[in-house]
Amino acid sequence: MLDFWYSPRCTREIKLAVCIAVCALIYYCSSIQQLSPLFAAFSLAVGLGMHITHQALQKLGKNHAYAHKLKTAATLWPVIALTVISMNLPQEQQLILALQCVGFSAIGLFLVSIYENRAKRFN
Repeated sequence: MLDFWYSPRCTREIKLAVCIAVCALIYYCSSIQQLSPLFAAFSLAVGLGMHITHQALQKLGKNHAYAHKLKTAATLWPVIALTVISMNLPQEQQLILALQCVGFSAIGLFLVSIYENRAKRFN
């Protein structure tokens, strides 16, 4: 999925639509039960970390001896991190709070990746 997000096939319009949909999901879920700012910050950090690990893997190249293992680790660590965060959420409305955690991690990834690839204003 990250390969599509960073590819030229994923246009600005698609990225905008996905960002709006994720924000709408977070807004709807927060009207039911609000997520603690601490969990939101951890989720944003997971999204930021996903971007950093993806960029590091792109610089490493596919011919590196440990590229496959590192790609597997980069795929698994966000899932494990979000699972740990979700397990520490309050039991009341845990699914709604977990959806917000996933949404905030996606927003963290979106913000950093879109900002990095934006058009430069000055030379």
